[in-house]
Amino acid sequence: MKKILSFFAIAYCLLLIVPAQNALADYGNGETPADLTVNKEVKNPITNGFVENLGSADPTYSPDGTVTFRITVKNGSGETLNPVEVVDQLPTFLTFVGATVPSSYDAGLKRIVMKLENMIAGETRTLEVTAKISGKNTFAQNRSIFCTDNYVKVTAPARPAGDDDSADFCIQTSVAGAQNLPVAGFNDLAVLFPFLSLGGIGVFLLRVKQK
Repeated sequence: MKKILSFFAIAYCLLLIVPAQNALADYGNGETPADLTVNKEVKNPITNGFVENLGSADPTYSPDGTVTFRITVKNGSGETLNPVEVVDQLPTFLTFVGATVPSSYDAGLKRIVMKLENMIAGETRTLEVTAKISGKNTFAQNRSIFCTDNYVKVTAPARPAGDDDSADFCIQTSVAGAQNLPVAGFNDLAVLFPFLSLGGIGVFLLRVKQK
């Protein structure tokens, strides 16, 4: 009887352990949750507020304009990370203009590298990157809107896996011209008849007075 109870006790423990192991496997292939994180946002060209993404139905950018991204890095670990490296990969049609922290730019790879020194435990830092959009003649003529994303990755020596994020936005290369005004029809002219009549009477009275 004791052997039977022991068997059921072991089976019960296994039922508790296996789901827990599966849960860990489902989260980052068994890795612990990231404690160095990054969030990427893009500036809305109409409201000037930062949002996660801008789709084709949202406000768009124009050729030769500038677009700004906001990057938020958080050290959620219990230790100081030094340095924290932020690598921003610019997409096609963008050229680096500047950043709010010291940075280096590889024009060939279109890659921006920024280093954050001594991020203490629990600290959050926010930085911005500004890029210029290419001229209209660099875009294909058979399309009027181009959507892409800006990718960023953050790592540290103690956190080589790091974290990454991206922000989508779109570039509108053509703007619809103003539509021609409709030609006035009979109904439109009928509204003007009273004013035309008053104008005609005024001209007649003026001529009579002059005589």
